[in-house]
Amino acid sequence: MEQAVRSAPIGVGPFDLDLSTQLQRVGRFDPTVRFGAGRLEKCFEGPLGVVRVVLLADRGVLTLEAAGAGARELVESWTSLLPPDDGRDAFAPEHPLLARLHQRFRSLRLLAVPWLFDMAASVILQQRVTWESAARSFRRIAEVHGARGDLGLAFPSARVVAGLPTWELERLGVDVKRARALVALAREQVRRPWLTLGAPRDVLRQRLLTIPGVGPWTTEMVLGFGAGDPDAVIPGDLHLPHLVSWALAREPRGSDQRMLELLEPFRGHRFRVTRLLNAARIRVPPR
Repeated sequence: MEQAVRSAPIGVGPFDLDLSTQLQRVGRFDPTVRFGAGRLEKCFEGPLGVVRVVLLADRGVLTLEAAGAGARELVESWTSLLPPDDGRDAFAPEHPLLARLHQRFRSLRLLAVPWLFDMAASVILQQRVTWESAARSFRRIAEVHGARGDLGLAFPSARVVAGLPTWELERLGVDVKRARALVALAREQVRRPWLTLGAPRDVLRQRLLTIPGVGPWTTEMVLGFGAGDPDAVIPGDLHLPHLVSWALAREPRGSDQRMLELLEPFRGHRFRVTRLLNAARIRVPPR
């Protein structure tokens, strides 16, 4: 195992670790992630093997620590992407609500993370089920098939998942449609690795959409939460069109088409807009 390495302090300005790393922990009992005060620790399968990375945030300064296979390369590659080029400082909305929220949540940053396979797998597991059910399946797969060692427990690598029969995933609580999509994702990653830190977003989007069982909802979730795309737009969501329609137009019911119309003036920052609305916990009137 390589010696643990640590980056130099990286100034990022206002930074809320919990808000900026939303969905990186798949449920409260995700065995691959630990959260603490100003600290996120993640164990995952990197290109060279299992690695544990720690992201430390303190008064506008980030520090990366990593241990395991390829730790030095990981720290160097992730450091090169920090602070994130997420367009925060260029975002100047004229909409009164968004202007207030942008000021209130200036510590929200959109990050690209190095555990993109884990991220994509967790989003597939969220298809058509509750968050609690998806988190339970993610945890079971990690505990049964993940790599366990001195560094912690990592979600199984793409090569391991690619070799799982669908009945095994069904045994762990994943229906056959999601199981097939998850295995297809893993096989595509094994065939030609592409879920990598800093991969061009257009390549990620194109490759994701070619995988059976992966549609626009899954693709844009991965682009936004995993690749830090500030313009990702998530269609087909049960709640997001209503939230956007209510917050931006005071219309209690929305549709994908109406959501796209309302987000169009903010093209380039559409994912940021939806993140700000979610961060504000705006309540849509009940049907």
